[in-house]
Amino acid sequence: MESHLIISIGRQIGAGGLGVARLLSHEFGLKIYDKELLFEVARKSGLDEKVFERRDEKSSRGVIGALQSVRSLLGLYNRVGTDSVMNEDRLFQIQSEVMRGIAAKEDCIIVGRCADYILRDEPRLFTVFISADIETRLKRIMAGESLSEEEARRYIEQGDRKRSEYYNYYTFKKWGDSSSYDLCINSSKLGDDLEKVTDLIKYYMKQRNLI
Repeated sequence: MESHLIISIGRQIGAGGLGVARLLSHEFGLKIYDKELLFEVARKSGLDEKVFERRDEKSSRGVIGALQSVRSLLGLYNRVGTDSVMNEDRLFQIQSEVMRGIAAKEDCIIVGRCADYILRDEPRLFTVFISADIETRLKRIMAGESLSEEEARRYIEQGDRKRSEYYNYYTFKKWGDSSSYDLCINSSKLGDDLEKVTDLIKYYMKQRNLI
């Protein structure tokens, strides 16, 4: 069976990861799975799409602590509009199944979603983590979300914490740690020029004979 090229992009809040994904998508004609993946999961599970948007990488520290203590025994259940309930781990399992199905049928870019871990056995998986200096991130978030500096800083801190807790819990690895990815890039060091970041990724992938 032919293996497909999968580009997995992890990113800090405000580091430009989604922008890089869009540039790579334009360059190679690849579909981006970000929010779209949640809708695929919702369809497969038969649940309302809104539950995935609310819970998307947003587990709180208290919830993660609770999950860790009872994960193997009971799991965590949430109500979804009606009386239907679903285990948190089951939702992650469904997401993993959907992601593997996508990887089996097409080349694509997946932003976040623990894709680097879920698809770790894919022979043409390329994983990159994009970070940036806090000043760069604040500037981008303040402009993109129309927030004050204080609000943007809080937005970044909370967002990064939720992403890291979600990733660390489900992958048993450390979010943003260089050992978890093929390539880590600080976009600020390239003048916050996302085209330069994209060019660097393309160069690295060529050296790996992935493109």
